[in-house]
Amino acid sequence: MRIPPRWILVVSVATGAAIMGDSLLYAVLPVIWEDLGLTAGMVGIILSINRFVRMVTNPIAGWVAGRIGVRLPFMLAVIVAAGSTLAYGIGLGVAGFLVARCLWGLCWSFLRLGGQLAAIESGVDGRRGFYLGFFSGITRAGSFIAVVIGGFLTDIISFEVTIYLFTAIGALAGLWTFREWRKQPEFIPPEKDHGVAQYQEPPAPQARAWWMAVGTLFSLTFLHGLAISGLVTATLGYLIADRYADGVDLAFVTIGVASFTGLLLGSRFLADAIWAPVAGHSSDRWGRLPFFIIMATIQVVALAFLGAFDLLIWTILGALLLFFAATAVQVSMDAVAGDLAVHGNRATVMSWYATSHDVGAAIGPIIGYSIGISIGLATVYPATAGIFAIVALVFVIVQRKVRSIAAR
Repeated sequence: MRIPPRWILVVSVATGAAIMGDSLLYAVLPVIWEDLGLTAGMVGIILSINRFVRMVTNPIAGWVAGRIGVRLPFMLAVIVAAGSTLAYGIGLGVAGFLVARCLWGLCWSFLRLGGQLAAIESGVDGRRGFYLGFFSGITRAGSFIAVVIGGFLTDIISFEVTIYLFTAIGALAGLWTFREWRKQPEFIPPEKDHGVAQYQEPPAPQARAWWMAVGTLFSLTFLHGLAISGLVTATLGYLIADRYADGVDLAFVTIGVASFTGLLLGSRFLADAIWAPVAGHSSDRWGRLPFFIIMATIQVVALAFLGAFDLLIWTILGALLLFFAATAVQVSMDAVAGDLAVHGNRATVMSWYATSHDVGAAIGPIIGYSIGISIGLATVYPATAGIFAIVALVFVIVQRKVRSIAAR
């Protein structure tokens, strides 16, 4: 592995800086909501509304990028994201929070699309998976810093001052992006792309296979968003509280449910930050489908075990293995999406791919706190794992068919 091209480095660091304000809210808002004049019910709405907004703004981002390019919208999104972060700390009340979260949803649509297209356009050397993993890893490093250091700073210097600090970091990232974006070429023509899995303009049979591949990919990323970003992330704390209401005994120390949940969820961001670039490189080196099959199998088993076995050691191992595998599965799907997108409208394909994931992520908590609480998460987790396994199998079969047709 080597350092990616400069523009990928720029968009990755800028996105990591922009996401810090958003990630901080997930760590501290459930604790300080009363101090901000909010109600408990509004906390859930504030934290989730940006995902629902993205169902609309993702296609808009794809439409805009397809007509004027992604570089300028990306730079503007970094700047507006800094403004949305600032709004969290200046006491605008519920309405201000909601507007700021909607703006963040819009910004994230352009930021994520900008990073993914940068990786796809630069993947002419067979390193598309690594570039996508690098973008994801640096972005999640920003989330990890915000959750860990931001939570600590909130206790020491207050939420407002921490927000101002993160706003300044985002603004500096915006200035760096502004300095760099004019130096970069807008697009690499698809016919010059030599990344993994080439698809020339296909006749009818290949075109049908391409659409089947895109359809199964969108279905799979929807389920992945539902299972990991939605269901598990939202309900892991409830699962742990239900199993270990009196706290968790680790060696000679007993820690609270909230602290234990935070440690496990923090491992997800850490896995994304460290493991995602390596997973992307492995996807390039070993092949998309072999690597995906291994990681998806681990994810399915870990999710089923996490729900079915309540021993502490299985809960810890299940969660850690799940987040480890889920990061690799996400990067693998991102790389497959990039491979498929080179023969369609790249911006459109990637924006609808992102929307599929966001819809699942938005529905997951609803399923977890309605069906999951009614029949038990010990049933819902394994059931979700089984459904994911079936769709993943169909996905692998279709992808192999597409590659077989493309090789003729």
